[in-house]
Order: sequence, then C-alpha cells, then structure tokens
Amino acid sequence: MFDKEKLAEIKAARDAWEKENVKEFNKERKKDFACESEIPIKRVYTPLDLAEKGFDYMKDLGLPGDFPYTRGISPTMYRSRLWPTGRVVGYATPEESNKLWRSQVAAGALNLLVQFDLPTQMGYDPDDPMSEGEVGRVGVSLSSLRDWEIAFEGIDLEKITTSPVLNAVGAVGIATHLVLGENNGISLQKVRGSCQNDALKSYIARGDYIFPPGHAFRLIIDTLSFCARNAPNYKPLEISGLQMSEAGANPVHEAAICLANVTTYLNAVVERGLDIDAIAPGINVVLSAEHHGFFQEIAKFRATRRIYARLLRDKFGARNPRSITCRLSVGQGGTSGYREQYLNNIARSSIACLSAMLGGAQVCYPTAYDEQFGIPTEEASTYAIRCQQVVANETGVADVVDPLGGSYFMASLPPECEDRITAELEKVERLGGSLKCIESGYFRRQIAQDAYKWHKAFEAGEVLRVGVNCFRSEEETRPLRIYRADSQNEAKRKEAVEKIRQTRDNGRVQKSLLELKKAAACEPDEEHNLMPYIMDVVRSYATMGEIRAALQEIWGEYKESNVF
Repeated sequence: MFDKEKLAEIKAARDAWEKENVKEFNKERKKDFACESEIPIKRVYTPLDLAEKGFDYMKDLGLPGDFPYTRGISPTMYRSRLWPTGRVVGYATPEESNKLWRSQVAAGALNLLVQFDLPTQMGYDPDDPMSEGEVGRVGVSLSSLRDWEIAFEGIDLEKITTSPVLNAVGAVGIATHLVLGENNGISLQKVRGSCQNDALKSYIARGDYIFPPGHAFRLIIDTLSFCARNAPNYKPLEISGLQMSEAGANPVHEAAICLANVTTYLNAVVERGLDIDAIAPGINVVLSAEHHGFFQEIAKFRATRRIYARLLRDKFGARNPRSITCRLSVGQGGTSGYREQYLNNIARSSIACLSAMLGGAQVCYPTAYDEQFGIPTEEASTYAIRCQQVVANETGVADVVDPLGGSYFMASLPPECEDRITAELEKVERLGGSLKCIESGYFRRQIAQDAYKWHKAFEAGEVLRVGVNCFRSEEETRPLRIYRADSQNEAKRKEAVEKIRQTRDNGRVQKSLLELKKAAACEPDEEHNLMPYIMDVVRSYATMGEIRAALQEIWGEYKESNVF
C-alpha cells in the first residue's frame, strides 16, 4: 500500500513544509512532546511514519471483529448495540440503595455496578468491632441474602446486568446474586452479571485482601468453573488495571500488570485441568480512562486487546472466538476528578466516555461530578449516566465502526504502546510472574515511581488540570447537596443483622458452614468446588462475617510484608 514514488513525493512535501515553518515551530509550547508513558509525540503523522515501521494494513489494523481485534471485537460494534450505561455506586443501607438503583434504571441504566462499604468488602458484619465507624460510609452494607432481597426488590435481574465490586469476598457476592435470581424464579442460565473478583490487584494496589493468595486463587477458579457450567451469562472474573492506575501506574504499567495477572489466572486454570475455551469467556478486563491523555488511553485499549488475543490463542491454545476477544470495561476512579471547580468533572467524564467508545470498550462507568466530596448524590449519578448517553447518542461516533481507523497518528501510537507493554510483560515473566512480583514488591515500587514522577510533573505545571494548577478560581465552591450517610445507620444495620440471626434456622446455618469448612480443607478440585457449598450457606441466611470466619479458620489470613 506504500508506493515508493508517492512516499518520495510526501517526503519532499514534508521536508519543504518543515523548512518553511521553522519560525512557527520555535513558538511551540515546549521542546519535546511525549505521552506519560514516555512515547514521543511527533508534530505531524503521515504515511511515511507507517512505512518506516513496516505497517501492514491487514496485520496491524485489519477489520473490526477480525483477529487480533484492533478495531473492536465485533464487525458492527455500536451500530448494532450501544453499551449498557451504568454507574458504580451504593448508598449506606439496602433500602436507600434500592431507591437509588431503581432511579438509575428509570434514567436508562442497564448495568448496576454495586459499590459496597469497606466492612462488606472485607467480609465483616456491621456489628463486628472491625466495622466501627465504617458501616455504610463509602457504599452499601449488605450482610446476607435478606439484605440483597431488600436492595434489589423490583429490579429485573434477567434484564439488568448487576456487577458487585467485592474482590476478596467476590465468591460470596456471586453466590448471593445467583441465589437471589433463583429465588425470584430466574434460572441460573439467565441471571446476568459480572463481578470484580480480582484478588491479585488487591495484593498489588487495593489492599482489600483477606486470605493467602493460593486460597484466594482457589475461590476465583471455583467461580470461573462453576459459572462456565451453570451460569453462562455471568462473568465471574473482572481482572482490573484501574486500581493500578489509581495508585499511580502509567498506562503501559497499568496494562502490563493487568495482562500479567490475566496470565497468572489462566495458568491456574490450566493447572486445575480446566478447558480454556470453557473458562475464558467468563473473564472481563477493566482498564482506566483516567488522566493520562485522551489518545494514549485509546491506544492502550487497542494495544491491550491485541496482546490479549495473541496471549489466549498462542500461549493458552484457545480457539473459541469468545475466548480470545478481550471484553473491555472502562472506568474512572476518584483521582480522575477534583474538588476544585468540581463541575469540570462532568467534562472529564464525558471525555472518558468518548475515549472508551473510540477505544472499542463494551462498558464504561464514569465518575460522578461530586465524587471527591463523598458518595455521589442521586443527581450526580444521573448526570454520569447522561454523559454516556450524550456521547453515545449526540456525537455520531457510534454510527461508524472505529472512527479513528485510518488516522496516521492512531495507527502509529498503539504499536508503540504494544511494544512497551510487551517488554514489561516479558520482564515480569523473567522475574517469575505476578505472584513473585507481588512478593518482591516489584509492582508496588514500579507504581510508586510512576506516581512520584507524575506528581512532580503536576507540581511543576508540566501536567495541567484546569481549575487545579491552572485557570484557578479564588472562590472555593462546593455542591449544594452532598450525600452523607445517616449517623444512625450503623445502629440500624447492627439491629438488622441481629434480627436475621434471630429469625433464621440457626441449625441449618451451622450445618452449612461446617460443610463449607470441610470442603475448604480439601485439596482444590472440581469435586470440592466451593461454590455449591457457599450457595447453600447463603440460602441459609448466613452472614458475610460468618462465611469469612469459617474460611479464615481453615485458611488463615494474609499478612503483607514491607516492600519499601
């Protein structure tokens, strides 16, 4: 596709253009431009840049829905179906969250991403001493199936995709979700959902771990195997790079650590003797659309999808197209917004949605404009949904598959990004893989170095944030309404969990917990898959704290070593 005579003509024109505009070039804002990942950004891109790299259209770009899915995982993308809009949020109590989620569904949300409070995420009940002061503070407190019944009353679990963000106790969340659907007359085959059930990212960046890694892995592989056989519409593992970005990782390191974790989980699947083509369709990938540059984020999404496809096909031998296509969720975390001139966060969320769409994501969940002040208000959550709807319905970007296909810049940037991600993956492999890099502190140190470098650039004014370190206002503004959990909620939640214990069949609870502990003490295999046992415990109305305590009695608790 590169005619030598035409390339010579373009080169002559470019050289003449550069010679004629030397004075203009001297007026540029800075001497060198580069992405945060240190990929140089040229002044202009032409076919010459692609020819120099040996660009092959079919190999390096190709068509939508074709391997390695650079331009998207389906031939029609958003022309057939827009992504299901949604938000990550939860209010303190099941009753409040039910009202919030029903209002989001009424606003057009098709995907409810459930944010839990820290005690629930760590497997503690509201009346546990470890929960004091944290009940309902950053999300919803759901301790048992009874709480889920209240929280999801009137929400159709067959039509609305529900995604609990639970990680260490993700298996319990998945089990409760499936049992709730069952109790509502929905077969396991029809319950729609996914779960951020990624233990590795918790050890690396999030800190919400409970069990030693080997046992945490067992729970994850058990959920993958169980859902593959019984709940095909449920994606039980979302492997996330977003928290790495939140902790400070640059886009290359975010994607590389995420993909290294994908490899580690799939190695565990192979070791269990499971079929990759049965398991891989139950995996989603979560990446950030944070503050690292619009085009760099799009390039990251495209590069990740290419590497993922090759990894599944070439390393793990997957043959099912559903196994090798990277289903990508794109989110924003708290660091992507600012308290200063907080309404600017609406623009940031819209830009994040646009980058996700141009990058070929299947789901996007932007932050609300007031998230830096606490749990978002219902109004702010609705506006976050509207950001997605405006981008999807008013820009026209959903009308053509891969609008950036054919851009010389976008054809050049993803391969650069891919090369750097691949080099980092190879380094992780040499160091022994994700688990070794967690134990040695390599990941944590790498992320800390990235964060330090970014903040130095931010403080020097090399990285600009409108209203924060440029175009500042002297007057400080705050939203008129800020959500604050009722101070009485903790007492109410304690009463609720105590009532559950008094009204359930406690003999059944103890029997099911004993069976779970017996299974947990056995070697991991399909005969002792823990999901049926956890579902039986959930059906008995055992609490999250009781389930955590039972497993911790058998497995112990992970203690992190100092890596700095």
